[in-house]
Amino acid sequence: DQREGRGGHKVWDWIKKGVPIRLEVGPRELAADAVSLTRRDRPHKERVNLARAELLRTLGATLDEMQQGLLEKARAFRQAHTRSLDTQEEFVRFFTPANPAQPEIHGGFALCHWNGDDAAIQEVAGPLGVTIRCIPWQAEPEEGRCLFSGQPSQRRVVFAKAY
Repeated sequence: DQREGRGGHKVWDWIKKGVPIRLEVGPRELAADAVSLTRRDRPHKERVNLARAELLRTLGATLDEMQQGLLEKARAFRQAHTRSLDTQEEFVRFFTPANPAQPEIHGGFALCHWNGDDAAIQEVAGPLGVTIRCIPWQAEPEEGRCLFSGQPSQRRVVFAKAY
């Protein structure tokens, strides 16, 4: 990074951009034919010094490892924050903040039966700021009743708040 400015400012700029791996090459690294590597998925002060040849040999595997770790973390988060809801009362309770004056991020993802009628959703979900976030396409058909209209439903969809 040849821009003017202090190192800390440059580092923070790259962190904000979401760069997965930051490589730093300074006078010491040049003299040692090495690089300093920092991974976004690790604490920001955790740094590894690698020989240039080792970096070239391991960079692809490091990116694959990061991707796998992030995917596992996201799946665990989704699993821990997803609930199947079968009544309007459960739905309202799940998405209603404890203190409406200072609504916190709460709830998560709700798997609810829906029969495809958009208008039926608005009466219950609309005031809560909840919308359909995903219609799982690999899910097995599941008999049930639409949470909003009471009509027969063949599938559950994912509801959540957008923040």
